This record gives sequence, C-alpha cells and structure tokens, in this order.
Amino acid sequence: MSSNKELLNRILSGDFAPDEIAGDPILVSLAERVYGIKIDPVITTKPRDFVGAPDVTEVTEVAPPTDMLIEVIGDLAPALPVANMDLPPLAMPPVVEVKKKTGMRNLVLGGFGFVVLNLFGIWSYLIGSLCQPGDLCPADGYTRINLMEIYKVNTGYGWSEPVQSGAFGIPDIVAVVVLSITLFALLRK
Repeated sequence: MSSNKELLNRILSGDFAPDEIAGDPILVSLAERVYGIKIDPVITTKPRDFVGAPDVTEVTEVAPPTDMLIEVIGDLAPALPVANMDLPPLAMPPVVEVKKKTGMRNLVLGGFGFVVLNLFGIWSYLIGSLCQPGDLCPADGYTRINLMEIYKVNTGYGWSEPVQSGAFGIPDIVAVVVLSITLFALLRK
C-alpha cells in the first residue's frame, strides 16, 4: 500500500517513468488525465495463460478485452437553428381561486365559542328553564353546563357554578386547551 502511495506522490510531483505505473490502471488513468500522456495498457496474465499448467482447457474469448477506465469526451454538435417555424401562441390556463375548506374551521370555532360562553354561564339564560326547581339549577346560581353530563340539563346534575365563582372542571380545561390548539393549527394553514 505504501508503494501505491509513493507512486501517487511521484505522479503528482511529476517525477515518474511511464513503465513504473504501467501495472496499475488507476495510476495510468490519473497520469493520462493530469499530464495528457498516453501510456500503453498493461496486458494482464491469468493463471490459465501459463504454460505447463495442469488440466488447462483451451478458452476462446468471444470479445476483445476491454479497458474499463476509458473516458471518451467528444465534441457536442451545435444546435441547429429552427428556420421560420410558426408556433401557435401559448395560452395560459385560467386562474382558479382555491377555496379553503372552512367547514372544519367553523366547527372548531363554534365549539370553542360554546365552551368559552359556557364557562361564564351564558347558556343558562337560554336553556336554564329546563331544569327542575330545587335541584341546584341556574335559578340557584349554578349557571355553567357540566360538559360531561350535558345530557342532564333538565336536572341539577347537568349544572355547575360559573368561572366567576372560582369553580371550573377538568372537562372545561381540556375542551378549551384542545379546541385552542386545533383552532390555532387550522388558522395557520
């Protein structure tokens, strides 16, 4: 390996003889590219080519040996000018406005509005009359709908104290946080 390194250094410094690198096709290719000199390729010998090898059958090669490190760079043909070719004018497609799907955004915005208004007890003015009197209903100060028991708005189990009194539940917090994040993500698109 050190001899290849030494030969490479000698090639790069320009102090080499062509017969020294004739045995290494990579160094030959490098010398051809760097200095533009042509070095005859090495004829490799194979064990089957040795005379006196036992049980060697005659091998007929069907193609000439190839040098895999040949690089051919040819001249590019100049482009021919097109003479008097009438092309139809390019028609631009019509501009189509892309409408954003606002259904999901409106649904999330509506849900967020419902939850925020519920925290302050606004819905008790609209549906508070459904509750049976005496069961901790909106008439008793319980004006926030319990989100986990929204189906029980006709009993006292469906109502709670509003946020103004310092009471709020985990479902209210989760609903506000999830709907806020979803609304933020939908508005960013």
